[in-house]
Amino acid sequence: MKVAFVTISFAIVAFSGVHAGNPPLAVNIPCLSGREKEGTTVPSCTSGLFGSSCTDVPSNLCARVYDDEDCKGWELDVPEGRMNFRFFNPVWYWYRNDIESVSVRKGCSLTGFDDTNWTGQSATIVARSRDRHVNLDDEDEYEDLDEEIESLQCTCTN
Repeated sequence: MKVAFVTISFAIVAFSGVHAGNPPLAVNIPCLSGREKEGTTVPSCTSGLFGSSCTDVPSNLCARVYDDEDCKGWELDVPEGRMNFRFFNPVWYWYRNDIESVSVRKGCSLTGFDDTNWTGQSATIVARSRDRHVNLDDEDEYEDLDEEIESLQCTCTN
């Protein structure tokens, strides 16, 4: 009973300043998209409710793709080159239309396509000076590929 009372009291105290004509306490925590800004790139926000599981992409890979947001669920290592997730392939069909987040190694770019054979709608995620982690559904330019990727292509410059 005391816990409930303390919680209610805290809520009343915390929000009572708003009604007295005082502005509410605000904290500005920007969610950076990874787009270029003033000559630099910044990582995208990938901190879900329970935090991100994203880690650096190993130097022998171009990217990693994941089943769930924040680099969770199954993961698939993506070397440089192309991958096709055909529905009749007993190995690759598992990943077809199921990718929700990607990590691209610095100096690399990953292009996802919503059809097999590298056709259909596509979007490219570029990681310039650091690895880039993206939840596809969180960013306007990639949300159409969320759980829609049927083929991909990954290249690196370094």
